[in-house]
Amino acid sequence: MRPVTRYYESQNEYTLPLQGKPYYRNSGIIYAVDRIGSKYAVSRVDFERYDDQNFQYIFSPEWSVIDTLPPSIFQGIPGLDMSLRLERYYRVNMTPYFISERTPSESREDLWDLLEEVGLDYYDRFEWLLRTNMRCGTDNLIVERAEASRHIAFESAKSLPANLQPNDCVSIKGFQSIASTSHQLRKNLLQILRSGARILDETEEHQLSEEECSLLLNLLMLQDSMESNQKKQRHQDGVNRAKHDGKYAGRKKIAVDQNLFRQVAKDFRKRKITEDEAMARVGIASRSTFYRRLKEIQPENAK
Repeated sequence: MRPVTRYYESQNEYTLPLQGKPYYRNSGIIYAVDRIGSKYAVSRVDFERYDDQNFQYIFSPEWSVIDTLPPSIFQGIPGLDMSLRLERYYRVNMTPYFISERTPSESREDLWDLLEEVGLDYYDRFEWLLRTNMRCGTDNLIVERAEASRHIAFESAKSLPANLQPNDCVSIKGFQSIASTSHQLRKNLLQILRSGARILDETEEHQLSEEECSLLLNLLMLQDSMESNQKKQRHQDGVNRAKHDGKYAGRKKIAVDQNLFRQVAKDFRKRKITEDEAMARVGIASRSTFYRRLKEIQPENAK
């Protein structure tokens, strides 16, 4: 794991941290989502307001997770220079590009309709973001609300909450207690490490460091990738044999009502509905299939 810059001299007023205690704070976790839906915690983002009407956004990257991710999963957080490898990035009295590109502006015509849809009767674009599962069309990043930190005793895979977050700590009684098979062990550890949660081994009274978590996550992802590639190769070998024997007709294309899809495409492009809602309405479970079908319908035909 490469060094992280923990002390950085601000270059201008927009990156100089505010002093004092904020009267209001709201927090979220930024996740990178891969093609099969696995989520990787890449940063915490906090929004703070002060009595003098000043405000700031603070991004705290999860470098132990980020350093394991290939470009196919994570290309950085828009608007932040990730090459600086800062412990925290500040944006003072300005709305960061990451927030503005995925939330409605104050001048948007249907602003109050969008606020009402999530139960807001006041304008707060960060709170709006936390209440939706909206995804920007230019990246694979989502934001979910940050919860209070938890200490979780691992008893079985079912004891792990689905919404593990970076501030959580999972205590184990040795790695052999996590699973009875290597496949299940890898699956459980990946669930913990992708979330950015920490691991405390009670048998040795040792909490894994960020470097150890990063190395372990990298190893497990390599193993997972190798197993996935092997499965794909076995599947392709089976297809090739079936083709050679004249028994393969190809996978049938999912039947979708074209009129319904055009309307859903129109609503999705105008950001009236989320990606999940659009896929559910047309009955498509695969994200890649949904976007492939979306490309088949040109915007002018979807109006």
